[in-house]
Amino acid sequence: MRLLKDTLVALMLVGILAGILWYNRTDRSEQAVLDAVRDDVRRFQQEILLQATLKEVELTERGYPRTVDPAWFGDDMPTNDLLGPSHPWLEIAGPEQCDLHHPPQLVAGDDSLAAYWYNPLTGSLKARVPVEISDARALRIYNYINDSGLPSLFADAGGSSEDADLP
Repeated sequence: MRLLKDTLVALMLVGILAGILWYNRTDRSEQAVLDAVRDDVRRFQQEILLQATLKEVELTERGYPRTVDPAWFGDDMPTNDLLGPSHPWLEIAGPEQCDLHHPPQLVAGDDSLAAYWYNPLTGSLKARVPVEISDARALRIYNYINDSGLPSLFADAGGSSEDADLP
């Protein structure tokens, strides 16, 4: 009887340890994807600033490229691995969004929304996030990958949606 109890305890401990290892591995792989998207957002922003500095492309009155040419990146285009390949790559903000620093829709709830949003009048480039388990988690991911500090997923689309708590 004692051997049976010891075997059951050992199996239970092995199961708990396996669960912890699985959770840690999953958590690390999710963080790696977030870090990769964050790096691509930064690289994308740097390329926009480089093109603005070089002044070899058409610029807006505020000095940012009017559009983005995928050829700027060669074979290494920035990707948003949080969203599937069915999403368009980039959305250019229209005149009605001229003062926005964040897209009106931060979460790509359907395949019609682009993975990235660029406003040529403010020079802002942001990566959208997928629908998450909770709005709070989606907001944390959005703020992390875009180096933002928005207090809500629901920015005021009628005016400027500057970062609320960034210096």
